[in-house]
Amino acid sequence: MHNNDSENIKRQWLLQNEKVCICRGLPRKIVMAAIKAGALSLPEINRIIGSGSGDCNGERCGPKIEKLLGEYLAATKK
Repeated sequence: MHNNDSENIKRQWLLQNEKVCICRGLPRKIVMAAIKAGALSLPEINRIIGSGSGDCNGERCGPKIEKLLGEYLAATKK
């Protein structure tokens, strides 16, 4: 494996495991799994994975989740 391959794998792992909902410790991959399974709104995602129900009531993760949802929807409409 080349060094660039190794760096790309590390970058992808970090991206997938980046915490989106800090209060609940939910990584990006969990949010994306809910979106790919058909959750198409922030309330629906929150209901499925429990985001938005921590101490901040979604103030930190809500905008991040909406951004991920928007990016996903834009990419799938192409």
